[in-house]
Amino acid sequence: MKDKVVIITGASQGLGQELSLQLAKLGAKVALVSRTQKLLQDVKDRIINGGGEAEYFVCDITDITQVDKMLADIIKKYGHIDVIINNAGLWSNDFLEANHPERITQVFSVNSIAPIYLCQKIIPLFNAQKTGHFVFINSVAGLDHPENKDWGTYTASKWALSGYAKSLEAKFTNTEIKVTSIFPGPIDSNMPVNAGDDWGADKSWLMSVSEVANAVVYALSAPGKIQIGSLELKKTNWNQ
Repeated sequence: MKDKVVIITGASQGLGQELSLQLAKLGAKVALVSRTQKLLQDVKDRIINGGGEAEYFVCDITDITQVDKMLADIIKKYGHIDVIINNAGLWSNDFLEANHPERITQVFSVNSIAPIYLCQKIIPLFNAQKTGHFVFINSVAGLDHPENKDWGTYTASKWALSGYAKSLEAKFTNTEIKVTSIFPGPIDSNMPVNAGDDWGADKSWLMSVSEVANAVVYALSAPGKIQIGSLELKKTNWNQ
């Protein structure tokens, strides 16, 4: 990953923050993307203080105008892009949607539409340089699990992301452009708390952000033409 320019959305906290720190330690030039400047500044400072290289770009990825500006600013800063990690996500379930019906639109905007638009803007850049790596932090909700029954909107948004990733993989068959989908089970992060949900005090069934980040780095580090198309991660007791 040394000297690779890596965009990470949702980089200010949780898995995105941990990925940023790990990739910076490996020598990547990390473009930190999130809506919250203060949190982004904190992540950047930690990377710089650790001897790494990073810059932050404040952006609401559901705003097309902001996305266009963000990409232009990253190109101006680094000259190119090697990896895009679509990590930003919004949790939802039937309980949350019953109290906040507008959440259905929000979930699709963040989990499906935003990464699709962002990748469509990056496709011409990867085509021109004949290399690149699309990474999607999906979820086991994007796979066929019976546990998905209680979060239908979230599941649908992740299946949409799965479908788009599959179309990209087919598009770039026999090229140097890679596509990877990561399907983690529940993670011990602040995503459900931010959404107003409570997963209880027992964390034994949750993966740590560092464990999931390690797996993403593994997928990114596949040498040469080797592509890890998909990777499902979960604890053995995840559906207790």
